[in-house]
Amino acid sequence: MTAKEVKLIALSGAQPLLDVSEYCRRAGICEAEERRLLLLLGRQASCHELQMNIVERRMRAR
Repeated sequence: MTAKEVKLIALSGAQPLLDVSEYCRRAGICEAEERRLLLLLGRQASCHELQMNIVERRMRAR
């Protein structure tokens, strides 16, 4: 990949893809929700897609 191509990709707003299973494990999302996300999004998705499709949000104590 040339520097020009890298710059075009960066300017296009392309987001890096994350592994859905890895994201769920790190975020503490239950297995049922992980399966639902895998069916909905596939093995990889952007962080924004994952965050917008999580139904069960984990409560964080302050």
